[in-house]
Amino acid sequence: MSSLDMILPEPVSEAVEAAFLEKLQVKMHTAVDLMVTAVRAVHGTYGKEGVEVIHRAIMQRAVDIGKSKAAATADRSPRAFCSAIEMGCAGSHEWIKLEDTENRQAYRFTRCMWADIFRSLCAQEIGYWICEGDGPMVKAFNPEIEQSGGEASTSPPRGIPETIRTRSSRLGRNLQRRFDPT
Repeated sequence: MSSLDMILPEPVSEAVEAAFLEKLQVKMHTAVDLMVTAVRAVHGTYGKEGVEVIHRAIMQRAVDIGKSKAAATADRSPRAFCSAIEMGCAGSHEWIKLEDTENRQAYRFTRCMWADIFRSLCAQEIGYWICEGDGPMVKAFNPEIEQSGGEASTSPPRGIPETIRTRSSRLGRNLQRRFDPT
């Protein structure tokens, strides 16, 4: 499930959505190519230490986004977090929502435009940083929610689970995401 209709005030035709998503992918590819080029240039000049500075900055940006999302809502539940993520992923990701309850949100992601682009540039290790930011982002959104389990991945299709859940045993809420392009 994912369509631009989730975020647009009126439904659009499949042809309009396809044209928009094609343009989005071209723009994302350009941005990712610039990022990959910059990271590789920093690595060439400053080595692993320089790349780690960029990596830490991206993780800090994820924290900042989580805090910003938290400041924008009184509802700090996993469901509220997932709803915001769904809106942000509309069009660029495809998923099957496996469970939608107050206490649990579960997904199987079947396509990620970011993963496709980083993979096409042989830069999966850099692309992973985007997925890796999910844990710090959700923790900044609500410190009672934590990430555990596997990892999301921009590597070739493997269906790796990522679990984010509330620490409180009273609440016992889970968010389980799987990237499974099959």
